[in-house]
Amino acid sequence: MMFHLLVFCIKNTFRHLRTRPVVWIPGVYAGCIAALVIWLEFTGGMFLAGKIAMLGAVAFPFFLSILNYHLEHDEINPKMLMTVGLRGYFPIILPVVILAGIVAVMAVLLSVPLSIMGYGDDTYALTGLMLGIGIPAFLFSLYIDNVAVCERTKIFDTLKRSMELVTGKIFTAIWFFLISGIATIITALCGAFLWGAILSERFTQFTSMNLTQQQELFSTYTLTDWQNLIGPEGTLVTALVCGLVTFLLVPF
Repeated sequence: MMFHLLVFCIKNTFRHLRTRPVVWIPGVYAGCIAALVIWLEFTGGMFLAGKIAMLGAVAFPFFLSILNYHLEHDEINPKMLMTVGLRGYFPIILPVVILAGIVAVMAVLLSVPLSIMGYGDDTYALTGLMLGIGIPAFLFSLYIDNVAVCERTKIFDTLKRSMELVTGKIFTAIWFFLISGIATIITALCGAFLWGAILSERFTQFTSMNLTQQQELFSTYTLTDWQNLIGPEGTLVTALVCGLVTFLLVPF
């Protein structure tokens, strides 16, 4: 039963991607932001890249609102979609902000016993603590955007409803993250292959090295080294490939 439901969800996803152009809007936005951020990082605009990445993330709920409303009502009128995007922005972002605040408070409170036991500076202990808090919070926030837009609930009701939906279909939520992770790996590998194929001439000097030697060499490369290696054209290709990968993954 679970397998058939999984297959149905995947087929339904591809059907939406094929027949509903509006579904690609968040991907277009995220892809453009990713490409711009990568390009700025490689061209020396690290400070500006960080600001744009932050602002891009803050604005993303606007596009999630459009997507959810479109999937529910099949609305394609641009004016209506803009209105819905603005109307659903704060109902999506406020529960996320509150959830992030709760996670931060819990992390601080739980770090006190670790410090008392002498693990306050232990990287592994702190990492385990953050994963132990962050993963459940991330899992139970899965339906925040859907509930906020489609059910138009209040802030805490949105968090509660999202938790109820995840709890009621916990395996569906886990499968979502597993399949999304697999899709991310596959798409990223395809993007890396495309990037390497386009810039293959830049790496001819390393063909005499074996794989281990190449890994050891590239692990020591700084951003400046990569800039000198791939050049301005390579920087543009890197940004475009990263943007393309993001463009494909986000709608999926």
